[in-house]
Amino acid sequence: MIRITEGPVIRCGLHQKEASIFCRRLGCGPALQASRPHLTGHPGWLGSKIISCQGTESSIFNCRFNLNFLDLCDLPTDSEVVCAGHTEARLVGGEHPCAGRLEVRRGLTWGTVCDSDLDLATAHVVCRELQCGAAVSTPEGARFGRGSGPVWTEAFRCAGNESLLFHCPRGRGSRCGPGRDAGLRCTGAKFRMVNGSSSCEGRVELQVRGSWAPLCATHWDIADATVLCHQLNCGNVVAAPGGGHFGDGDAAIWPDAFHCEGTEPYLWNCPVSTLGAPACAPGNTASAVCSGLPHALRLREGQSRCDGRVEVSLDGVWGRVLDDAWDLHGAGVVCRQLGCGGAQQAYDAPAPSRGSVQVALSRVRCLGTETRLTQCNVSATLQEPAGTSRDAGVVCSGSLRVRLAAGPGRCAGRVEVLHGGAWGTVCDDAWDLQDAHVVCRQLGCGRALSALGAAHFGAGAGRIWLDELGCQGHESALWQCPSAGWGRHDCRHKEDAGVFCSEFTDLRLQDDRQPCTGRLEVFYNGTWGGVCRTLSAASLGVLCGQLGCGSHGQLQAGAGSRSAPEFLWVGSIQCRDRHDRSLWQCPSAPWDQHSCSSREEAWVVCTEKAGEVPEDPGEPLNCSSSLGCPEEGALRVRGGEDRCSGRVELWHAGSWGTVCDDGWDLADAEVVCRQLGCGRAVAALGAAAFGPGSGPVWLDEVGCRGSEASLWGCPAERWGRGDCAHKEDAGVRCWEPGPGPPLPAAPFRTFWVVSVVLGALLGLLLLGLMAFLILPRVTQAMQRGLGRSEVSPGEAIYDVIGEMPLAGLYEEITEAEAVLQDEEDGSVVKVDTEAAVSGEVSNLLEGQSIRAEGGHSRPVSQGYDEAAFPLEEMTL
Repeated sequence: MIRITEGPVIRCGLHQKEASIFCRRLGCGPALQASRPHLTGHPGWLGSKIISCQGTESSIFNCRFNLNFLDLCDLPTDSEVVCAGHTEARLVGGEHPCAGRLEVRRGLTWGTVCDSDLDLATAHVVCRELQCGAAVSTPEGARFGRGSGPVWTEAFRCAGNESLLFHCPRGRGSRCGPGRDAGLRCTGAKFRMVNGSSSCEGRVELQVRGSWAPLCATHWDIADATVLCHQLNCGNVVAAPGGGHFGDGDAAIWPDAFHCEGTEPYLWNCPVSTLGAPACAPGNTASAVCSGLPHALRLREGQSRCDGRVEVSLDGVWGRVLDDAWDLHGAGVVCRQLGCGGAQQAYDAPAPSRGSVQVALSRVRCLGTETRLTQCNVSATLQEPAGTSRDAGVVCSGSLRVRLAAGPGRCAGRVEVLHGGAWGTVCDDAWDLQDAHVVCRQLGCGRALSALGAAHFGAGAGRIWLDELGCQGHESALWQCPSAGWGRHDCRHKEDAGVFCSEFTDLRLQDDRQPCTGRLEVFYNGTWGGVCRTLSAASLGVLCGQLGCGSHGQLQAGAGSRSAPEFLWVGSIQCRDRHDRSLWQCPSAPWDQHSCSSREEAWVVCTEKAGEVPEDPGEPLNCSSSLGCPEEGALRVRGGEDRCSGRVELWHAGSWGTVCDDGWDLADAEVVCRQLGCGRAVAALGAAAFGPGSGPVWLDEVGCRGSEASLWGCPAERWGRGDCAHKEDAGVRCWEPGPGPPLPAAPFRTFWVVSVVLGALLGLLLLGLMAFLILPRVTQAMQRGLGRSEVSPGEAIYDVIGEMPLAGLYEEITEAEAVLQDEEDGSVVKVDTEAAVSGEVSNLLEGQSIRAEGGHSRPVSQGYDEAAFPLEEMTL
């Protein structure tokens, strides 16, 4: 990082040539990467330089400075230059930031180290550089997974006292095969307790950039202290006093607020909310008192710090407690020793699921009055090997907890309560804002913005613990409110209660041209708002990494055509380099809806490398420049035949993305169709039926009930956390009501289409057959008519008798005769069409004998009067 402090502070970027002057001056080779200059104002000024060098200067101060452009620089961050000799380390893939696969950056490239080239002295230097204490172990064989970059063949030969890996000598390294990436575990000494009678009690302090500072006690509680005691190998927690119990210290107080459950192995595994936190009151420092290792207890694999499988520390080693003769008396001793109230259950717990833990105690028999478990009567022989028996388990009354599940974040979701070691839900009967306020305050989530019912976040499972709650709003825990009693209800899970709290936060970049660039916006207190542009370089890197947009960020000039947001929520964001992993963990000014003026809002562009500038796509990619960007959670369909069918896409974090078809069904499609205003769903399609989309896959494992107002309200994996490719994009087909008849339901649509096609084909076939039978006879009749017109009225007319079956011919002629007898006075006789066409009339004129119904036959003379049988009147 380079800051010029001679005279005015110049904060503009450097060109490659100027950056190389710095690198050579430091003996670090040429510059590999330099920040792009940032100038605002006239486009013609973009090529101008604040500092101009020839490239041969020995110092940057020998170059020419153009202070005319100084006022045009608008980048309140330092310029970053990467030299060829740059070296730094990181740990990747571990259970905490101080453990993982060792990766070393040389210049601009990250690579791994052969496990045979990492000795303990080098490991200590890496842990020191990362502010992670001392090295504990160097696991071999790609214990933390295989890296994707090169494997460096140059090894570090550290003495062990160097402050940075950069200072270590180097030599020829090993040429190892795949799967031999080195791993490293450090003590992780980023937390400590000071000013107490031992290292296991005192004021809690956090190390950042090599300096120690105390933590604020505003949100520090017994669950946080439990995790710290376990992390520092100090046994179980005894107390978590606040208010500067062990003194104030000299450094400023960090405002970090941890939200531990008590079961996490390290404090950095707990959710942390630091962004927007108010300054801590002087002297309000967090403290903890731990029991120390001798005779200490801990509960493992439970749902809280006060339930689970019992382990005891003997001679500094943790071991199992077997379930032989285990009862409520022993469980009561455990709960009391841990400060967890009384025992509710004593149960047989499964043996440890991972690793081998030796047996510490067997056949524990307690009276119930002992102060420590080791004071109970225990077996003198421990012959049973690990895994051959079950362990002792307890559920204490202090295990009561509340959480918000299946929501978009820690402070929004379905209300669930842990009671008796099992999670259950809360019924929405009489559920209101007063009840929801208690939940939000209990979780450190501010106040309730909405109290939701009807399983807004999806139906839960298991027990329904509480119903008919009647909180006043001031209670410290939900179970202190009046209710129908534990497990007493008349509800089903479709009535599960939910809540949105004011501290629910989200993050996005809003732009109308491309993703990963635009106005930085934060969702807080139920509203999207802007952020002030006073962000450090480290903050921009954390922001872009959190959004999955690369590892570097740059501030850019705002778009004057875009209207400013109503709120500008937060300013002065100062993320701590190599410490904060998300923007929520970064210190800043307190939340304030008017943190700065609209001219000071932050516009950011994220890139993979510092100095890169994404190409302008030339036309809007994600939203219309005339209509502005969509609202967060907006929905659309693409690739279908109309506006009501296609691939489902959602707008989130400044980009359109798709939905995975895992678990995608008609209930999910129903919500989409209703949100689109397209009536009912007729098909829920998967496997990219409307073609694969692009961009992120935002949602996976969507589990709508069908009654939600939007897809955003359905239970699903967290945004962008799925395991799908675009070949699994989900789609819908809706029926949009209109003047025409409704489409059939999806299961019958194919059958309906096939039926219509087959019916049309059958109709055409029948018409063809009728034409084949009738047209020849019509032709014959026309020929007779033409023939008769050429002879005199008195001549006989002859016709050829076709090969018509005689029986059929007789039947039709008999019918004609019957008509003649019935209509003696009539002058017109109507004959059947078949008789006329087949030539029966001609046969009659030829004088054939016709047998009447009475059995008598009579001849028909050739001189039969044509007027009695006029051809024109015959029905064809």
